This record gives sequence, C-alpha cells and structure tokens, in this order.
Amino acid sequence: MASNTYLSSDPYRRHANQSLNHKVSNVSDISDGPLRGRESLVSLQSFYESPPTPLSPPGDPASQQQQEYGSRQWSVPFQGNTGTSGGRYQPVSRAPSNVGRFRSFRGRVQDTIHEDDSIDMSLLGAAAPPAVSQPYSAVPKDEPYEPAFDMTSFSGPMSTQDQAFLKSLQEQEAKGNLTGGLGQGVVPDTTIRREQLVSRGPSLVRTLTRSFSLRRTPAANAMPSWSSLGQDEANKRGEVIEVIVEEPTDVDIGSMTGPHTVDRDIPRTPTIPIKETFYPQPNWKPFSMRWPYLLFMILLTVSLSVGQELVYRLSRRPGGLFHFTSAQDLNPGLYFIFKFVPTIITVTYGVLWQNIDFEVKRLEAFYQMSKPGGALAAQSINVDYITLFNFTRPLLALHRRHYAVFVSSVATLLAVSVVPTLGAASLVLTTDRVARLSNPNELKVITVNAILSRVLSGIFLLIAILGCILFFQLTTRRSGLQSDVKGIAGLASMAVLSHIMMDFKDMDTARPRDIHHRLKRRRYELRNSSLFSDVALFSNTAQSNDKYKDTHLSENPHPLMLRKEGCIPFIIGVVSFLALIPVFLFTPASVITTEAPWLVTALAVCIKLGWGSLETSVRMLEPYYILAQRHAPARTLTLDYTAMPFAVVAVRALFNRHWIVFLVGGGTILVEGLTIFATSLAQVEGKDFLDLLTNAGASSATNATTNMKSGGNGNTNLLNQELGSGSETVKSFIVTLSLTVFILLYLSIVAGVVFARRRHPFLPRQPNTIASVLAFLHQSKLLYDFVGATKLTAAQMRARLEALDSAKTYGLGWFTGRDGQTHCGVDEEELSGNYKHGVDASQGNMPWLTDWQTF
Repeated sequence: MASNTYLSSDPYRRHANQSLNHKVSNVSDISDGPLRGRESLVSLQSFYESPPTPLSPPGDPASQQQQEYGSRQWSVPFQGNTGTSGGRYQPVSRAPSNVGRFRSFRGRVQDTIHEDDSIDMSLLGAAAPPAVSQPYSAVPKDEPYEPAFDMTSFSGPMSTQDQAFLKSLQEQEAKGNLTGGLGQGVVPDTTIRREQLVSRGPSLVRTLTRSFSLRRTPAANAMPSWSSLGQDEANKRGEVIEVIVEEPTDVDIGSMTGPHTVDRDIPRTPTIPIKETFYPQPNWKPFSMRWPYLLFMILLTVSLSVGQELVYRLSRRPGGLFHFTSAQDLNPGLYFIFKFVPTIITVTYGVLWQNIDFEVKRLEAFYQMSKPGGALAAQSINVDYITLFNFTRPLLALHRRHYAVFVSSVATLLAVSVVPTLGAASLVLTTDRVARLSNPNELKVITVNAILSRVLSGIFLLIAILGCILFFQLTTRRSGLQSDVKGIAGLASMAVLSHIMMDFKDMDTARPRDIHHRLKRRRYELRNSSLFSDVALFSNTAQSNDKYKDTHLSENPHPLMLRKEGCIPFIIGVVSFLALIPVFLFTPASVITTEAPWLVTALAVCIKLGWGSLETSVRMLEPYYILAQRHAPARTLTLDYTAMPFAVVAVRALFNRHWIVFLVGGGTILVEGLTIFATSLAQVEGKDFLDLLTNAGASSATNATTNMKSGGNGNTNLLNQELGSGSETVKSFIVTLSLTVFILLYLSIVAGVVFARRRHPFLPRQPNTIASVLAFLHQSKLLYDFVGATKLTAAQMRARLEALDSAKTYGLGWFTGRDGQTHCGVDEEELSGNYKHGVDASQGNMPWLTDWQTF
C-alpha cells in the first residue's frame, strides 16, 4: 500500500507517523451517461492540506492522460513524486483541473476506516493494476437473452445425443420444471424511477369510449398515489414497467460513499431501492359489450315502453287500433302489421339482448382474474355460465358475486320469455269468438288490454333500469383482454409464461369435482394477457373456507341435451306441440287458444330455450369432436363457435363443411320465427277452414265447369276467401300453418340426427370451463408452438401455427407428454391411441382396472 509520510496538520492525527487509509467506494455514480468500468479498489492516502503535486509540462502525455482520466472517472492515477515526500495519489476532482485544492473536510474520530462486507467485491475480478489509466468501453445495461435450449434439436432424425437430451428434458418435466421456454414469467419492458413518474403527472386524456363512464370526482388538492400513476403509465404504454422507489432505511451506508464525501456537511438519509412491477390492463371488448350498443339497447327499451303506452292510449279511442268487417277490408300492409309486426319486434328485441348476455357470460371469468389480486378458482377458471340452464344462471351468478352476469341474465330472461308472451297477449280482437262465428259480418275492432299493456310497459322500464346498471358496470371496468380469446389456442397462449400448468398435474381424466377440490384454495390472476396462479389466503372462519366447497358442474362427460335424458324429452315435446296444432285448430279444444292465446306463444318460447341449450352444446363440442377424429388441421385449435353470433354460426359452418353445426345453426334462425307464426296461428278458427274446404268439395264439379268458361281463376278466388270469423284469409292461414309445421318438423328431425351422431361421450369431461381445457393441455407438446404468442389475435395465431409446420396436425386422445408419461388430452400427431370412454390407457395392459360398466 502506498503511504505518504508528509506530516499533516489535521487535528485528528495523533502523531506524525500515523497514516489514514481511505478506499474508493464501489457505489456507482448516478449520471445520465453510460456506466463505465473501474481499475480496482485501492486505498488512498489522505491528502489533507498536502503540498501541491508537481505539474507535468503542458505537452507531456502523462498530463493529457491525467486530464482525460480525471474528467471521466472517479478513480485517481498514482503520481510519482520527485520530491522527498515520495509517491502519492492525485486528488480527485469533478472537473479536469491541474490547479487548486480540495477544501479540507472533517475527519473521522476513528484512526482507520476499515472495509466492511457491504462493498461489492465482485469488481475485483476485472480490476486493473494501480497507476494504470486507460479508457473503458460502456458496460451494456441489457444483456442478450439466451434460450434455455435449442428447439431445433427436435427436428430431423434423432441421434444418441438427441435422445439423451430429450430424456433429460422429460426428467425435468417430471420433477415439475417446465422446459422449452415455458414458465419464463414476465420480464419488465421498461424501468423508471418514481421521481420521473411523479414529475409527469396524471394523464387527463380520456377516450370517447371512457368518456361516458361515471367516475368519482377527485378533490381539488388530491394528488394521485404513485401506485396509480404507475398503473396509468403501464396502461398508456401498453407494456410492463418496473418502478424503482427509494425508501428510507436505518442501515448506515456512510462508509460506502465515494469522493462525494467532500460534502459531509450536507445531511443524507440512507435509502434502499424497492421495485414494484405494473402490468398493463388492456380493455378489449366485443361490440355488444361496448357503450354504443349498450346505450342503443337502453334507448330502445325506453322507446318500447313509451310506444306501448302510446299504443294503449290509441286503442282507447272509438274504433280501436284497427276496425274491419272482414280481413279483405284491410290492405296488405295493415294486415301484416296486425298479424306479425308486434311479435317480430318482441322476438328481435330478445335476440339483441341475447347477444349481450352471451358475451358477458363468456368473458366474466377473464374479468374476475384481471382484478387486483385475481380471483379464486371457483370464481374464475372453474365457473361455467355457458351450458348452465337459463333459469338457474342468475342464482349462481348472485352466489358468486358476479353482478354483471346476474343483471344481464335477468334482463335477457325477461326480454326473451316474458316480453314476447305479454306482447302477444296484450292485443285483443273484439268481439269474442262466439259473436264472430254467429255473425261474421259484425264489426271487428283490435284493441289493447289495459292490464297486460301496463305490465308490459313496466317490464320494459325494469329492463331499462337493468340496462343502465349493466352499462355502468361494463363501462367502468377493464376486461383485461388484449384480444378475443378463441378456442384452444387462445387459452394455450395465455398459459405458457407461468407455471399454471403444474396446477393440473395428474388431472388428465379427472372429474370436475376433483378439479374443483384441487384448485379451490388457489387464486388466478390475468397479467399482461397471461394467467398466473398463487395460493389463496383464507381467514380462519369456517364460512370463508367452505364458501365454495361444492361445485355446480355436472359430473357427466356429455352435455344434458346430447344425452337421452335431455334430447329425447325435447324431441317428444316438439312432436307433441306439432300434434297439438290440429287439436287447437280443428277441434272444440280451440276454445283454449281463444281464451288464452298467449299459451301458444309460451310453448313456442319453451321450445326456443330448449333448442338454444342443444345448440350451445353442439357449438362447444365441435372443435373437440373434430380433434377426436384425429389428424385435424391447425385451424381447429383456433375454431370457436361459441364466440360467434347465432346468425353467423350457420354461415361459417357451411363454409367449413361442418354439417351438424350448420343444421343446428339454421334451426336457431327458424326457431325465432316459430314464435311469430305460432302466435299468429293461435288467432285463427281452423274449423272455418274445414267448412270452407267441405263446401268447395261439394261444388267442385260446378266450379270446374265455371272456371273453364271464365278462364280458370276459381282457385284464386278460393285462396282469397275469408274464413268464417272474418279475421283471416285462406291464403294467410295456409302460409302460416305450413311454416309452423315445417319449422317443427325441421327441429325434430335435426334433433334426432344430432342425438344419433353425438350421443356417445368422447371426452373425459365437458370442456365447459377454463380449468377443464387447461387440464387437457398441461403436458401437451403443442404448448411449445405458443411460446411468444401471448398477444396474438386468433387470425395471427392461426397463421403462426400454419407457418411453423403446415403439415403438422393435431388430435385428441392418448399421447406421450413432455415428461415421458402417458396422458390424455389434445396434442400434435402422432398420438399413441384414441380416447374411449371408460378405458384408461395410462395404466397399460391392466384390464382389471378398466371400468367395464361405462365402456
């Protein structure tokens, strides 16, 4: 160690031979420029009031080197002294200078400043010898990322080394260590300090979509917290940011200060850096959940309520809404308005609400996971609103505290079932049926029932209030989604960054109850379009621990409407309704429809709800049915019929040549018309039609001769004749009856075909929850294809899969997983075998373990 024997007059030095040993701190100086390297850690001789160092000549290279070094680095070069006082180190200066002195600063009470363990000794490995001053290149802040292993080792014929490498990967997977880029986590894209964050201030820019959101007005002097500023910054940038906060600490790090110790008069508070990561909260929503559509539905509902009241008041005037003696007195436009327009309006109104309800149910789980802290498995990945029966859905949503689903379900049930029924029942044709039959030429008046009209107006107002609540809920919360999550590929891309797949270990063929009990104490969070899991912290009360102890999911691997317990009763109901039509029309039982015409509408609504459940089951299972047939193309992974509007399903299935889905989708369109035609048919006296046909048959010979002489217009006159009551023509009656019969026959035949083709279970459980789908994928090798595809849309993901390997196909069955064991689920071909319900291929050739009762 270099020592200076020059005697200083420092008052804290006790004798002349005492040497103060100081070291250069390794704490990097914070500056705007790049980080630079150091020569070494050295001990510097104190230079209190030391004599000036002899300066080198102006042209001396040592002088230039000294100036360059002193201007860029804190370390100081060793200067040889030609005098008697020996060598020493040149004092450090912030700016290059060959003259001047540092002012003396107060010394320490201790004789020697000893080194402590807080100094980073890792710099010694790259230290330069003393008295050497050379320029250094900047140290890169971001080191290039090196992948865990080369994925190209899986391509081409496998050698011995490849087999050993693959075996090592399987051993890691068996131990719970994900490979191939899976489970890497989220790396912050940007790192900023809290001071920079606070200096920017909150952003006051609001998009048009958010401008209609109701927000609490902040106080005049309220300052947003730095946490909210960090979240706003992440949302604005659309990337993960890391905020560094300097928090005060009680640890004394004064011994680590470098040349800045010359300012010892300025008090300093020791701090330690604390890092907090903020994830962007995207807000993608389908059009039916955005404010224009919601606002339109609210205004439409209010308009219908006001319109219903106006129609009622118009019907109170003399002559009612319409008055006529026979149906021929009305022009075709007025007749169409009277017969079909009210039902068309109410049915279309229900369809518009169904679009909202379906999207809210489908995306509720993702919103729950996007909240701070996430949500329990029973509230997110293990909840099913799609296949649940319509009337029990609001109760489950209320129990789970999913208020958006509750409000949407109640409003949709009222719009789909109650509104069409009351709309058909509120229109009344006077006089009564007996008077019309006894005197067909009596004046007939169409009026509106006062009680039913006021009830219908009240229902519309209730739906409008529910719509306002739903508008507030959906516009003041973020969905947490970057784009639409479609199909198996959408969920697989969200599960590759974390270790969430390890939660489903050994759950390939597990029942929903087993999955629920395994996951009920875990929380799941949606961060940056990726799913993460953590252990939930419950309170000690039994109520908190047992709140979701039971699951609402069916244990049967096949949906109810595809089993004989559900499909056969539905077919019987449709056929029975078809058989009741002639009973209501041509027998004395028609008095039932005369007194209660809304009964036919209610039955048609029940058929529509049952058909909706059948269609939902077929749409949900179609991608898995295609995969179960083996060697499915890559587009099957992105196929999701449940995310399409009902009118689009039939067209898309037709182009994809998925005939079962096409037939069922077409039935969904027809079943909406069933309500319209059945309601119109309930107001017809079919007995009059039979009497007219009988009379026409008795005089057929005479009419034939007359028609030949007159040019053959007798059939036209027959079709234009009115029925006995005068409220219907023969032509309109035949058209309405034919369409009603055709729709009912179509529904019964298609339901029979679906039951014949899809009645056998081909999955271990229903894929009606996120957890159920992820359990099929937790050991699949196809997850490697989704590394880096977290934020891709469905179209981009499909193009990516086809670009990786256009010849690669996928299937559902038994396969060898990443851990080398046999698993059941979805994977790339070739699989080891098909899945057969009741047979566990993972047990090998052990027939005594097979459940032969279910095989």
